Amino acid sequence: MRRWWWILLAVVVAGGGVYVITRGRNGTRGEAPRWRTATVTRGDLIVTVSASGSIRPVAEVEVRSRATGVVQAVLVAEGQRVSRGEVLVQIEDPDAAAAVRTASASLDAATARLRQAEAQRAALAAQDAAQIRQAQANVEAARARLQQVLAGPRPEEVAQAEQAVRAAEADRALAQRDFDRSQQLFRDGFISQQQLDQAQTKLDQATAQHRSAVERLHQVKAGATAEQVAEARAVVRQAEAALQQARARTLEDPVRRQEIAAARAQVSQARSTLANAEARLAETQIKAPVAGVVVRRSVEVGQSVIGGSAGGTPVLTLAVDEPVLAKVMVDEADVAQVRPGLPVDIRAEGLPGETLRGTVLALSPNAQTVSNVVQYEVTVRLDDPGRGLRFGMTVDAEFILTRRLAVLLVPQEAVRGDDAKAVMLVEGERLVPRVVHVG
Repeated sequence: MRRWWWILLAVVVAGGGVYVITRGRNGTRGEAPRWRTATVTRGDLIVTVSASGSIRPVAEVEVRSRATGVVQAVLVAEGQRVSRGEVLVQIEDPDAAAAVRTASASLDAATARLRQAEAQRAALAAQDAAQIRQAQANVEAARARLQQVLAGPRPEEVAQAEQAVRAAEADRALAQRDFDRSQQLFRDGFISQQQLDQAQTKLDQATAQHRSAVERLHQVKAGATAEQVAEARAVVRQAEAALQQARARTLEDPVRRQEIAAARAQVSQARSTLANAEARLAETQIKAPVAGVVVRRSVEVGQSVIGGSAGGTPVLTLAVDEPVLAKVMVDEADVAQVRPGLPVDIRAEGLPGETLRGTVLALSPNAQTVSNVVQYEVTVRLDDPGRGLRFGMTVDAEFILTRRLAVLLVPQEAVRGDDAKAVMLVEGERLVPRVVHVG
């Protein structure tokens, strides 16, 4: 049925064409055909939505001074790009520098006191260790003596005692012979009474030593008495008690422990004070909180500034320039066709003849009415902004809705039909229908 419809349409158009041509020949010969024509071409088809706006920073950050003092140096100028952490302004604050010196001296003193206390503790610990070793040695000796007493005489002890008796017997015999000889010499008048007395004294000493050696031998052979065993056990108990006392002293003395803890607390407090003072002094070096471009310089060298944790004197304003954004206003009739990710061609009035590429980043949900026209702000990120752009530059944006390259083109009003599309071709003085596939 559709094919027959097209055939019928062609016959009607052809008949109409013949009628017009015939009328033109029989009527007014100079009358032009009653249709407009356009040449079919091959080219690029780009459908866009236009809008205008300006180059904007991502954000503007106002840098304020946390230090109080006088501006010593401003190290950047307006329009200069800075990195995050770069020093922007130097403030002279004598009080902050003095606080650092005082805190550093206090920390040195507290550290010295702690080292002295720890050295004393180490010396006392070494002394206690030596006393423990001596006490342990005494306990071992006392226990060995007790075991010896309980075990009775050893053969070598008996032999030693017998040897001592024999030696004492020999000494007594020698002293007896000397005394007898001295007695005879005294009777003959060859020596004095004093020399005789000396010989008697030596004999008495040798006799006493012999008697002691004999008694010692008897004691060794007889073994220890009950009194000796009790005495040995008492010595062991005394040595063990002394060892326990020495070990008890090695435990941390509460007073000594408190002194060490107090010294450590002073060191910790001094370090905290120094850290706070250094942080305050560091605030005299005002650094960039973000990377960006200096767009406003609010202080000069020699100017007094007031600091504060809640916000002091403004010194600089930074504009975050990465990424570079364009804020454009799109009419409400076109905003429905704009979506994030859509490509955009940007042309700046300050850069004639140059087209920059961008991408739709976000659409504002809030409308703005300008001259009774409802518009929406669209944020565009420039993919390659180049170096010529400046904040505030006016730009024109073309949102690329459709881009077809190297396609056949005819005027949109030349295409007819709803489901099936057709155009009328001019062949000579006739119009011939041609079915086409759009797109």
